[in-house]
Amino acid sequence: MRRNFFLGIGLIIALLGCSRETLVPGISFTSGSTCKQFGLKSTEATPRNYDCIQYAYNDSNALSIKHINAGFNCCPGQFMVDLTVSGDTLIITEREESSLCDCNCLYDLEYKLTGIGERTWWIRVIEPYYNSGDAEAIVFEADLRHDPARTVCFERTGYPWK
Repeated sequence: MRRNFFLGIGLIIALLGCSRETLVPGISFTSGSTCKQFGLKSTEATPRNYDCIQYAYNDSNALSIKHINAGFNCCPGQFMVDLTVSGDTLIITEREESSLCDCNCLYDLEYKLTGIGERTWWIRVIEPYYNSGDAEAIVFEADLRHDPARTVCFERTGYPWK
């Protein structure tokens, strides 16, 4: 009798555990611009000395991100992004395939995070050419319930932003 009781409790726990949908965060790179050219009268909406993240959350547990003025080598090959989740922090690492040229450029990158629940996240973007002595890193809070679309900018004074 006691054995059947514990077997029944175990079965109920297993069924309840299986009924929950578990979100598994993922990331995919969607597009990247060519090296941006800033003339005397630039038509760019974001000035070159600003490094910005524009995000938008949708009901499919997906977060679209556009990184405006991301600094990379002039000959980056393919752009790549990785995602690490640490508690309530989404850590996005941006990389390039190669760095064959002796120059850097600014690019606009777009990627999509999936399996991201509608909650408050800290987002941290790790850039390859960010100089910590230059300015603050890209780290910010994103409350996807109350502010599902937003642009966050960080001023840069070092090369290639200046």
